[in-house]
Amino acid sequence: MAIYKGFTSVGRDYVDTAATDEVLIRMDLLNHFNTRVGERLMNPEFGCLVWQYLFDPFTDDAKFAIIENVQDIIKQDPRVILDSIDVTEYEHGLQVVLDVVFSGRDQVEQMAVSFDQRTESADIS
Repeated sequence: MAIYKGFTSVGRDYVDTAATDEVLIRMDLLNHFNTRVGERLMNPEFGCLVWQYLFDPFTDDAKFAIIENVQDIIKQDPRVILDSIDVTEYEHGLQVVLDVVFSGRDQVEQMAVSFDQRTESADIS
C-alpha cells in the first residue's frame, strides 16, 4: 500500500500518470531543484540556488552556499531526512550527492542530482 500518491507529467506518455512513495518524492525534489530562485510566481523564495553558481568558479563559498540551500530544500519536505551531502564539480556542471532516508523506511538511499551547463537542467540518478 502506498503511503504517498501523486501524479506526474514527465514525458509524453500519459497512460500511467500515477506516482507513489519514493518515486513521487524524487520527482518533487527534482522539480524543486530544476526551479531557479525567483522563477516561481507568487513564491519568489522557492527554488534552488545552484543555477546562480553553475557558470561561476567553484569556490568554497559557492560550495557552502549550495550545501546550505540544498539542506533547506530537504528540510522543507517532511517525507525525507537528509543524512549526508556532497557537492562536486564535473566537466559540464555540478553534482550534488545526497544520502537520504525516506519517511517510513529505515534504509539510507543515495541520490545524485546533476546540474548540467549544456542543457541547463537537473537530473536525479
